[in-house]
Amino acid sequence: MLNLLPFLTKLSENLQRVNNRINKYLKKPDAKQIHDIRTAIRRLDATYSTLPKKYRNGSSLSKYVLQCKELFKINTEIRDFDIIYEKLQKYHSNTQRESIIEELTKKRKERLERAKTIALTIKSTDIATILDEMGVTEKELQKRYNKILSRLISNIESTFPVVITNPLALEKLHDLRIACKKLRYMLELLPDQNKLAVQLRESLQKLQDILGSVHDSDFTIGYLRSLRQSSKEIQEMINMENDERRLKFEQFMNYCKRRLGIFPDSFLIKIRSFKLAK
Repeated sequence: MLNLLPFLTKLSENLQRVNNRINKYLKKPDAKQIHDIRTAIRRLDATYSTLPKKYRNGSSLSKYVLQCKELFKINTEIRDFDIIYEKLQKYHSNTQRESIIEELTKKRKERLERAKTIALTIKSTDIATILDEMGVTEKELQKRYNKILSRLISNIESTFPVVITNPLALEKLHDLRIACKKLRYMLELLPDQNKLAVQLRESLQKLQDILGSVHDSDFTIGYLRSLRQSSKEIQEMINMENDERRLKFEQFMNYCKRRLGIFPDSFLIKIRSFKLAK
């Protein structure tokens, strides 16, 4: 059950968390601060998306969240560049590698300047007044929350069996990772006394982490393949990333077998049971 007062308290906390992390981000936009601001925006978006439509359209909160999402998107690009940069450090230095790193550094700098501009705009917002317009009822919240939960669980139900039988279903794998991530943040809105929600959050976190590693390899491989000039060195990097990707997908499959039940069984049954209980 989603209770009104704890929800509004969490919404207020999430607004404050974004504000605090933007201050830290502007001082030092390193990998940690990029991670922290992205998770803060995800949590804010989970609470915001639970609000009925009339509180999401045209409100000062909606404008604030849209700016946060724009900042999130740019920081996702920066984070992806950082991942590729980190991976390239594993390989021997050569002209091709240094050229890629130089291009990544240039792109990162451009994105970061844009991100800082947006962050400064968000920082200038008086978050103390954003929730003044809120008059939502508990019944409205619960109805909207159940709708989102059902949609996310249905997405997982349809994509999970496809992904575990086809390692190269990249689009479905991406969809599963995003759905797991969003569902986990939605489940955080429920009290910790809901033991099934806590268990599902833990499973979703693990799935998200493993699938995130697979995604990082897929993104790196895609980036290297997209380069205008190919070479023996680039192909070697792609081959090594493919090997690493296979190992990570095996880790995902082993986790599914060991903890989730590989075909549909335990994991999907738990999720379905949770949906039916709402």
